[in-house]
Amino acid sequence: MTATQAVSTHAGNPLDAGGFYCYLATPYDAAGNVDVETLAEYARRISVSGVAGVTCVASTCEGPYLNDTERQVVVDTVCRAVEGRVHVNVGVGAFSTRQVIDYAKQAKDSGASCLMLEMPQYFAVTFEAAYRHYEAVANAVDLPIRLYNLTQPTRFDFTPERILAMAKIDAIRSVKDASYDVSRVRDIQLLCGERYTVYCGFHYQALEGFRLGAKGWEVMMHPVFADRLVELYRALTKNPWSTESEKLYARLHPLFYFFKQYGVPHSIKAISQWTDLPMGCLRAPLEPLPETARLRLRELVGDLDVI
Repeated sequence: MTATQAVSTHAGNPLDAGGFYCYLATPYDAAGNVDVETLAEYARRISVSGVAGVTCVASTCEGPYLNDTERQVVVDTVCRAVEGRVHVNVGVGAFSTRQVIDYAKQAKDSGASCLMLEMPQYFAVTFEAAYRHYEAVANAVDLPIRLYNLTQPTRFDFTPERILAMAKIDAIRSVKDASYDVSRVRDIQLLCGERYTVYCGFHYQALEGFRLGAKGWEVMMHPVFADRLVELYRALTKNPWSTESEKLYARLHPLFYFFKQYGVPHSIKAISQWTDLPMGCLRAPLEPLPETARLRLRELVGDLDVI
């Protein structure tokens, strides 16, 4: 399939508009249960920060660590809290196609705008099976799908060539690449033309990702520094080669590199403890940051004057 054919396959359906999406951490109370009140306030604050959308129960949101009841509580809470101000992207990844379809139907019923779907994280499957997996979800639920290329946990790689082959599935409107190879942003667009909106999937890749043609950015943040990331996003969309973009990114890069080293949910939840919106601990067996890392993180956020 050529890039021209890929675009024509998508004719008549609007492209994903791109934008800045915030992955929402899942807050827990002292007993380790989902803290619904904190989640609602978190989603509300992010929804008025300047983002285009929020994403919940996906990978970094600790979605795989929630049971089915908790997943539904989180999705319902987030959809209610944002009150239609922004899009709601819901992670529906699961082991089986049947599970994904169930989650997708529930997400639609709750008011989701889009489905976030990565490959299962257990037994390996062929590309042909992956294609049928996405096709079945697309046929079952009438919502746009963001193909999530999450290579490390899933051990499955949607290469640019494979993403081109997925273009026949009309519901797939966008791609979030988390393959650790930022050049994929460029390569997907070279192969696929305007068939997909491509999202940069990491904090530390933002500058290069937008220089390579990304139209969206999807990462986790806490409201305490949301304005800094929104400001950076706006500068990048205006001109990623500008002095303003470089300066804003350079200011945030030490924090972004820390996220890369120690993990995003680990870092966001640690930061939250120093704010008026604490989010509790990670769910076991995930471990909190070691004390030396916490001290370094406290310095980094202090340097940004956000707490």
